Amino acid sequence: MKKLQLVAVILLFSLNMLAQNCSITSVGFPPIADLGTGYWRGSQGGLYPNGSNYRPTAHNLAGLNIAQNILPLDTAGNVDLINGKIVWLSVGMSNTTMESQLFIPMADSFSQKNPKLILIDGAQGGQDIVIIDDPQANFWNVINQRLTTAGLSNKQVQVIWFKEAEGGPSDTAFTSYPDSLKIKFKIALRIEKDKFPNTKLAYLSNRIYAGYATSQLNPEPYAYYSGWSVKWLIEDQVNGDTSLSYSGANAKVPWLAWGPDLWADGTTPRSDGLTWICPTDYNSDGTHPSNPDGRQKVANLLFNFFANDSTTVPWFLNQTAIGVSNIQNQYQLKIFPNPSSTTINISSDITLDQISIYNLLEENIIALTPCKKEESIDVSGLSKGIYFIRVVSNENSITQKLIVR
Repeated sequence: MKKLQLVAVILLFSLNMLAQNCSITSVGFPPIADLGTGYWRGSQGGLYPNGSNYRPTAHNLAGLNIAQNILPLDTAGNVDLINGKIVWLSVGMSNTTMESQLFIPMADSFSQKNPKLILIDGAQGGQDIVIIDDPQANFWNVINQRLTTAGLSNKQVQVIWFKEAEGGPSDTAFTSYPDSLKIKFKIALRIEKDKFPNTKLAYLSNRIYAGYATSQLNPEPYAYYSGWSVKWLIEDQVNGDTSLSYSGANAKVPWLAWGPDLWADGTTPRSDGLTWICPTDYNSDGTHPSNPDGRQKVANLLFNFFANDSTTVPWFLNQTAIGVSNIQNQYQLKIFPNPSSTTINISSDITLDQISIYNLLEENIIALTPCKKEESIDVSGLSKGIYFIRVVSNENSITQKLIVR
């Protein structure tokens, strides 16, 4: 009996491999982030305007200000610091829900996740961008049902991860197709703001590589083009498109930014090493990520993004992690620049007994004792991410977040 089961498993795996189109290991398109200030078919690369992979200063500061004011809400949308919740919601199609279902338990098991933060998978299989661009679509009713089941309401949603695609597109032209998809994305985000009026931040991602696809559901070049749609939509908001306004009483959409950038050219490593491998990362259709390999790869990228980005840290992480305190400092303390990629300066009005830098695993990375009133610490050797600085004086301690970029 066991031998027959083994044969069946081997046969199923073999059929799965045969069903995939694993021969197309590259389509030769450059990852948008890797382009930087370079151009592809007349369009400049970089995730953000002017070939940059970093948010423009003014847009980033606006996002930071919004993030720092995201507070737990009750079901009526009123601030409730004791019993309220901050709801993160995924919006999208089948790939989005597959990836969310691995990311959410991963985040929920993280000891330093904000206990007020509730993550809800609102994405649904078969629900492409054309379907959800109808505000009356059942897609939106299902999300509300999921919120209700979790004891939540639409007024508690404040953060969205958005990843969508169009089923069976036919226009292969660049730039007309990504531009038309950008318009469809805008419609969906405006509907989201209407359905979830307290949504303040939306992080957008592109599709994973689709060169292995065996159907016309959403093959290349459409997966690649989705990144350009995301890029141009965010650029429109940065450049002041009033139909994408995110502040004031007449806000049309949330503040927009890139979430994790998911596309890489098959087996050709992106500058950060990301690749997409067939058959291990894919289901037999070569379109959907496999469980667990492909889905876990996206979940890891999601986790690294939301645990580290400067506009997510204020609401994603537990504010009491590693002694972080919201109580007024017993003494004046300044840490600058923050974020930093080279050196941080620490200035206090009293002499400090100890300065320590910890990572997210609460491991002590740097310790300095004794200390002067002013100290400089080289952080260029640290990996990009979120850290904590703890300073101690007369048995009193203060901990602040440090972002290394």
